Amino acid sequence: MNALLFGILCDRQRAQTFWRYMTLVVRDGYAYVCKQLQRLVLEKFPRLNDRGAIQASIQQAQLLWLVRELVNLNVQGVDKVCAGLLRQIVGGNTSTLNCWVARSMLQMFIDFRPWLLSQSSLIPLVFYTFCRLAGDHTDPKLDKMRRQEATLCAELFRERPADVRTVGRDGIRLLQDVSNVHDFVGLWQDLLNNPGQFGMTDLWEMLTVKTPPELLRSRLTPDMEAQLLYIMSHVKMGNQGRYQKWFYNKWLMTPEGGVCESLLADLVRFTCCVYHPPNEVIRSEVVQRWAAIGWLLKCAKTPMGAAGIKLALFYDWLFFTPGHDSVMNVEPAVLLIVRSIPKWMDITVDLVEFVLAAADGWCGDNTIYRDRCRRGIYQAAAECVNLRVINSWSAVSMCPQVGPPLRARLRAQFRGLCKGDPDSPTKEDLEAFGFDATSPRVSSTASTPLASPRPVDPPSEDASSSPQPAGGSGPPVSPRGTDSPASFPGFGGAGGDEDDGGGDAILLSGAAGAAANIPMSDASSSPLAPGAGGGLPSAASLGGRKSPSTSLVFPPAAAAGPP
Repeated sequence: MNALLFGILCDRQRAQTFWRYMTLVVRDGYAYVCKQLQRLVLEKFPRLNDRGAIQASIQQAQLLWLVRELVNLNVQGVDKVCAGLLRQIVGGNTSTLNCWVARSMLQMFIDFRPWLLSQSSLIPLVFYTFCRLAGDHTDPKLDKMRRQEATLCAELFRERPADVRTVGRDGIRLLQDVSNVHDFVGLWQDLLNNPGQFGMTDLWEMLTVKTPPELLRSRLTPDMEAQLLYIMSHVKMGNQGRYQKWFYNKWLMTPEGGVCESLLADLVRFTCCVYHPPNEVIRSEVVQRWAAIGWLLKCAKTPMGAAGIKLALFYDWLFFTPGHDSVMNVEPAVLLIVRSIPKWMDITVDLVEFVLAAADGWCGDNTIYRDRCRRGIYQAAAECVNLRVINSWSAVSMCPQVGPPLRARLRAQFRGLCKGDPDSPTKEDLEAFGFDATSPRVSSTASTPLASPRPVDPPSEDASSSPQPAGGSGPPVSPRGTDSPASFPGFGGAGGDEDDGGGDAILLSGAAGAAANIPMSDASSSPLAPGAGGGLPSAASLGGRKSPSTSLVFPPAAAAGPP
C-alpha cells in the first residue's frame, strides 16, 4: 500500500493506474491510506516542495488529487485529512502557492457539497477557515475566490445552523470583518434582525459560546504552532530576540516587506485561549504569554492592525462569565497592562483606553448589549483580583502617568476592585459615564447583579506565588528551559543573530506606542472624558477602525431580546 501511495504522489502519468490497483487491493476501507495521508499533511506537506517555491509541486498537486478521489468515494476518515490541509493555509498570506491550496480546497468543497453537508465535525472548521480567509482576499485578482468563499459560508450557516453555531463568539468576530462582502451582507443582516431562522433568540446566544480551541489552533500551521510554543516554554526572558526575529521573518513578513497583520490576531487568540501553561512554566523565567503578546502588538504597523490585535486580546472580556469562561483567557491582557507600568506607559494607556471604549462602543447604541459587555468586563477584572492574578487595579487607577479622565472612567467601571486607591468614583462621574450611582451593578439596566469580589490579602512574600515580572527574581529555570538555537523547531543551529541584549527592551520598546490612540499627557482629549460626546467613544478610540468591524450595528434594544 505504501508503494502504491508513493507511486500516486510521485508519478503523475501513471497515477490513475496506481489508483485503480489500490482500489482492487484495499481491505480496510482506506483506513491505512487516510492515516498515512493525515501524517503527510500535518508533518510533511510544506516539505513536499522546494524551499521558497512559488508554485505547487507535483507531489502536493497529486496529494490533493488523491484526497478528491477519496472524498468522491465517501471514505471514512478523509475528513481528518481535509482538516489537516485547511491548517496548511496560512492566514494573511496571499502568495500564489498559498492561494492555490485555498482555492483547491474551496473548489473541492463546492464540487462535493452534499458530502460536506454530511460531515458535522468538518462544517465548523470549513466555515471558520473560509470566513477568516475572505478577510484577507481583498486583492481584485482574488475577487471571484472571495465571492465563492462568501457563498459557501453563507450556505453552510443557513443550511446547517446548529453545526455553525458551535463556532461560537469568534465566528461573529470574523463575520464583522467581512460584513461588507457580497453574500455576507445578507447573512449579517439576517443574524442581526432575524436570528430565529438560525435557531437563536438573539445574537448574544452565540456570543456567549466559547470558540473550541481546535478551531483557534487551526489558523496556525503545525510548524508555526510548534515554534511559537517553543518561545513561550523554553526561551528565557531576555534571550528571545533572535527567536522572535526568526519567527517574524518566516511567518509574519510579506514578500513586499510588510506584515501579515491579520495573522497577528490569530496568534493572539491562540496564545490567550489555547495555550494555558502549567504553573511550573508560569513561575519560571521563560517568556510569558503577556510578553509575547506585547511583542505581537509591537509588530503591528497600522492602526487597523493594532485594533485587530487589541480586539482579539480583549474579546473574551466582553462576554466573560465566571464559572463558564477561564481566567487564563483574560490573564495575559491584565498582566500586560499592569507590568507595562512604568516602563511602557503607552501600552498601558492604550490598552485601558481600548477596553473601556469597547465597553461603551462595541455594541453601538444597543443599551442592553452595552450593559452586558460592561458587566462582562467587570466580571473579568474581578475574577483576576479574586484569583490573585493581580492584587488590585489600583496600580492603574493611582498611576500619575494616566490622565485624570481615564482614571475616573476606570474607577467607575471597576468599582470595588481598586483596593488601596483613596479616590472613589464620584456620583457625577458615574452618572456622566452612564452608571447607576445608587446600585452596585455595572448599570441600571443590567439583568443580574455582579458578584462582588472577595477580599484580597496583601501580597505574599513568596515570589513563587505569582508569575515573575520581567527581570525579577524567581526560581531557576528547569532543564527544559534551554534556549539553544539548534533546538528551535524548524530552524537549524547555524545562522541567527546574537542576542541583542537589553532584556525586555527587545520585547516592547520602540514602536509599540505607535498604536496608542490617546496621548498620555493630554487625557482631556480622550473620548472617554465626561462630556466628550456623551461618554460614547468614536470609531478612532476603538483602534482607528472605520470599517464595519469597528462595532456591531445592533438593532434597537427593544428588538435585541431579553437580557
